Amino acid sequence: MDFFKVLNFVGFPVYEAQKEYADIMAKRDILAWQEEKRKDIFDYHFRENSFYRKHVNRWDGIWSHLPIITKSDLRGDYKARIPANSDHHFYVSKTSGSDGQAFVFAKDYFNHALTWVNIQDHYSRVGVTLNDLQARFYGIPSAGFPFVKEKIKDFISNRRRFSVFNLHENALKYWLHDFSKRSFVYIYGYPTLLLAFGRFLRRNSIILKEVCPTLKTCIVTSEMCSASDETFLEKNFGIPVFNEYGASEICVMGFGARRNWQASDALIYLEVVDENGSLLPEGQSGRLLCTELFNKGTPLIRYEVGDYASIKRENGHTYITDLMGRISEVMSLPSGRIVPGVTFYYAIQDVLEKREDILESRVVAKDSFNFEIQIVTDSAITHTLRKALKRVFEKYVEPGLNVSVTRVTRIDRTGAGKFKTFVKL
Repeated sequence: MDFFKVLNFVGFPVYEAQKEYADIMAKRDILAWQEEKRKDIFDYHFRENSFYRKHVNRWDGIWSHLPIITKSDLRGDYKARIPANSDHHFYVSKTSGSDGQAFVFAKDYFNHALTWVNIQDHYSRVGVTLNDLQARFYGIPSAGFPFVKEKIKDFISNRRRFSVFNLHENALKYWLHDFSKRSFVYIYGYPTLLLAFGRFLRRNSIILKEVCPTLKTCIVTSEMCSASDETFLEKNFGIPVFNEYGASEICVMGFGARRNWQASDALIYLEVVDENGSLLPEGQSGRLLCTELFNKGTPLIRYEVGDYASIKRENGHTYITDLMGRISEVMSLPSGRIVPGVTFYYAIQDVLEKREDILESRVVAKDSFNFEIQIVTDSAITHTLRKALKRVFEKYVEPGLNVSVTRVTRIDRTGAGKFKTFVKL
C-alpha cells in the first residue's frame, strides 16, 4: 500500500504539496525565503483571524516585537482560534499534554500534506521510506475510537507496533522473535524502550542486524536521547541511529544525530529568546520559538514550543545544536543555579551506562535540595554504586545535595507510554 496515494485518496493534496516542497528546496537561499514567508503567514492571520488580530493588537513592523504565543493562549475552543470564514478543510488533533497544557489544534489539509512530505524527505536521506516496514515502539490509546484510529494508521503506514508497557525478559524475547520472523526495514520509537531492548541484546551477545538482516536504520523520537545512548544503540542494533525532534502541533522540526538536528526550514522558522522574550545570539540556549510558515488553521506564529534549545544558521540551513529538555522540568538549586532536567539524566548515565544489570533509571526531585534516584535492577544496590552516583551528582549538578538511591521493581510511564527520566514533585 502506497502511503501518499492513500493520503491523497482521503482528500489531502499530496501532489500539490510535493511540488511546493520541491520548489522550496530548489531555492538558492531558503533562509531569505523564510523571512518573506513568515511575513506572508502573519499577514494572513492578522487579516483573517480575529483571535490572532486581538492577540497582536498593534505591531510596529519589527518581527521580534510580535507577541509570543504560548500553549495557554491556545487552550479552549480551537474554532475560536482559526480564521472564521476560511474555506479550508482542517485536520484537527490534540497535543499529548505531557507538560500539563494540552490543547486542540487545526492544520489545513495542504499544510498537513506538507508535513508528511517533509517527513519523507528527512527519512529518504537515511535510506528509508514511509512505505517500508516499520518496527514501532510507540504508545497507543488504550481503547475506543482513538485506539481503532491508530491501528488503522498502522495498517496504512505498514507499521508493526510493539507494547511499550512490558519490559520483562519474556517480552523482550518475544520482540527478538518478531524481528527474526519479519523483514523490518527500520525501527522507530521511544529511546528508553529501545535502550532496554539494547541492554537485553547485549546481555545475550546478540546484534539485532544479524537476526533481521533487512534492517537499515533506527529513528528515536519523543524523549531525550544522548549521544552515548545513540552509540550504544548503534553497537547493539548494528545499524545507524538518528534522532527526530518534533511536536505534534507543528511537525518534525529537526532530524539528525549526535545532538545536531537539521531543521525543517521549508516548513518552519525558528528563534531562541531569553526569559524576557528578547532574541538570543546563535549558539546560546533559551526558550525555543517556532513559526509555522504554511498553516492557515491554528496560528502558530512565534509559538513557544516548551523546550530549551540553541540554534545556528550556516551553509543555508538552520540547525538545532542542543536540546536541554522541557522548560517545566527546570530546577532551581540551593546555590541559585538553574539547570534543566536533562542534566540529572546525563549525570547518572555517566555511572549507570557501564552497568549491564541496570534496566531503567529516573531522578525524582522532591524539592531543590532532596533528590531520589530510582533504579530498576535485578541486583542489589551496593554501597559502591550509591557512592558513585552521589559523586557524579556533586560533579555535574551541585555539591551538598541530599541524594538517595532506591531500588524499584518498575517505573511507571505516561498514558501514552512515554518515559520521563526526570520528574519534579
